[in-house]
Amino acid sequence: MRRTLATVAAVMTAAGLLATPGLVGAATVQPRVVNGEIGPSPEFGFIVALGNRSIYGSYGMPEAQFCGGSLVSPTLVITAAHCVVDTRASSIVVASGYPSGNLSRSDLTVSNVSAITRHPDYDNKSQDNDIAVLTLATPLTGIPMITPLTQAEATTMIAARAQVAVAGWGAINQQEPWVSPSRQNFVYRYGELVVFPESACGGGQSFTIDGVRFSGYGPGYVNPTVMLCAGGVNGGEIVDSCVGDSGGPLIAGSGTGRRLAGVVSWGLEQCATRDGAGVYARVSAFTSFLKDAGVPFDSEPVDGPQAPTIAKVTGTNNSLTITVTPSAVGAVPESYEVVAVDEQGADSTCTMAAQGTASAQCTIDGLLSGALYTITATATAGGVISDPSSPVTARAGGLPAQPRIRFVQVERGGFAGFLVKNISGNGSSVLTKTVTCNPRSGIPRSARIDADGIAVVSRLKRGTTYSCLASVSTAYGTASSRPVSLIAK
Repeated sequence: MRRTLATVAAVMTAAGLLATPGLVGAATVQPRVVNGEIGPSPEFGFIVALGNRSIYGSYGMPEAQFCGGSLVSPTLVITAAHCVVDTRASSIVVASGYPSGNLSRSDLTVSNVSAITRHPDYDNKSQDNDIAVLTLATPLTGIPMITPLTQAEATTMIAARAQVAVAGWGAINQQEPWVSPSRQNFVYRYGELVVFPESACGGGQSFTIDGVRFSGYGPGYVNPTVMLCAGGVNGGEIVDSCVGDSGGPLIAGSGTGRRLAGVVSWGLEQCATRDGAGVYARVSAFTSFLKDAGVPFDSEPVDGPQAPTIAKVTGTNNSLTITVTPSAVGAVPESYEVVAVDEQGADSTCTMAAQGTASAQCTIDGLLSGALYTITATATAGGVISDPSSPVTARAGGLPAQPRIRFVQVERGGFAGFLVKNISGNGSSVLTKTVTCNPRSGIPRSARIDADGIAVVSRLKRGTTYSCLASVSTAYGTASSRPVSLIAK
């Protein structure tokens, strides 16, 4: 069972036997939820990694990581009890890679653990009540948090066939879950799942998703009062959590209504199989335990800010200027932070003071010209950070380079041929590229510049003097050449 593998993984990691530098095959496997998408995702800004403190100090977090968790307050993390069974608090560190989700970076936010509160009725054989709360020695600030799901919310949010999502830094290779993932770009993966009905999660019946039939678990395997089952299918491939994802989040809902619905607990020895889905601790069954451990259940303080909106993005070759507007509800923001993440997961940020209920702007410099960035913004008021805004994408790129007319040939019949150089968009897509000839009076004539830089303008009036220029346009504006004069034949 995967619960056993995950426990052994933690032990082997702590002993330095699993995540040792130079392990054979380490460079061939990417860390992720099996058949999931590469992070980061605005939905999972709260995800944290649990690591062995000694290994972290010697080799870094990618080597030390053995489980996941969810930040529910600046000093509290929800994880699986089996991740920390027979483990001293002093041997664990908790790390957030927000916003990049990359544990390989040197700017991680890391805290030691001062206390572990496991569910008093946790059973390491049945995996009943597989939930624990970690207390951090130092707060993790500036990082989004997640609110646990309550029983009242669970009725609809995790009903049979409800859409949920899972994330983690665990294995991708379901046949060989012990092959270490690549440590060079250690970004979590996430995947969309579907909640199984209790008939297949404790009732023993099969369940079908997108044409893929999953075997169900009988009552001897799953206790649906404290567990839920979820699996997914993406393009015919099964999506599932795997070894190393234990303790990580299963979420339901989105935006300010997003909730922590489950904790990765166990599954079959082979991940992403039709023989059975992943099994998660049912968070809504543990409200009393979590409240006793100090976990807050107010999704937003009454005076907390709401997610802002990115109203506009403009740029130059190596920068993006972002305009942010505050939400019409919630506390008036005091400041904003904007994060731009490129396609490799590297992030760049800018911060700005809020302007009351008016828009505010900041500029992120040092970007790669032509690179595509995913941009989100958060608002802060009274030390409370909002959920991220809806993401927008933009390419770093300003005005195109100034084109140059290198050669002109005038022909009889009202034709003029042009050779134009330097028609690049400076990393942005070129929308239009034309040569336009304007007479002192009369009708202007124009022609498109082809891929070789050639344009042929026709219907020029014989004997008329024209001033001609080449223009290149991108989404950021238009650049024009110096004009050249000609007399039409």
